[in-house]
Amino acid sequence: MWASCGLHGRERILALAAAVLLAGCAAPGRPGAGTPAPAASGGAAPSIEIQLQPTEPPADIGAVERYAWMSVVQLGEAYESGDVDGFLSRVSRGFYRGYPALEGALRQLVAETTSRRVVVAVRGVETEDDRISVRAQWERVEVGRDGVSRARAGETVFLFLRSDTSLRLLDFRGDVPFGIEGIPGLP
Repeated sequence: MWASCGLHGRERILALAAAVLLAGCAAPGRPGAGTPAPAASGGAAPSIEIQLQPTEPPADIGAVERYAWMSVVQLGEAYESGDVDGFLSRVSRGFYRGYPALEGALRQLVAETTSRRVVVAVRGVETEDDRISVRAQWERVEVGRDGVSRARAGETVFLFLRSDTSLRLLDFRGDVPFGIEGIPGLP
């Protein structure tokens, strides 16, 4: 829908955010009047539609860059499934914003939601020495225990540290990954 309107990248994110805000300002008595639409019972899929399309790594990308690309996608998959341990297995214990704070925020998010949906579109991968940066757009919808769907979109640069045997998330720039609340800023 957005692509047919000529909207791409950041413009598309802003259009989605505007649409969500406008839905919240609808006249009383109509769907979307001031509150997000409730989700179906039983933890069904969120009722807000995600517009972003996932991306695949190009064929000519290097092995390390492909691995970093897929690591961001796997972070999204772990977030969506509520797999806190799977998410954290891709994060360095030296995570700049505090590994315990990230773990606590993720566990709280999973406890407070019945379902999560996320789409990740990687826009670029850069390597510099032992650091790899992956720039990605994402859109997510969460359904809270109260049945209310909440949508959010953003763009994050995931910063990974490469060792001989692994690639672990060290930090991020831009929007908080997948809108996870409770991750502190840098001191």
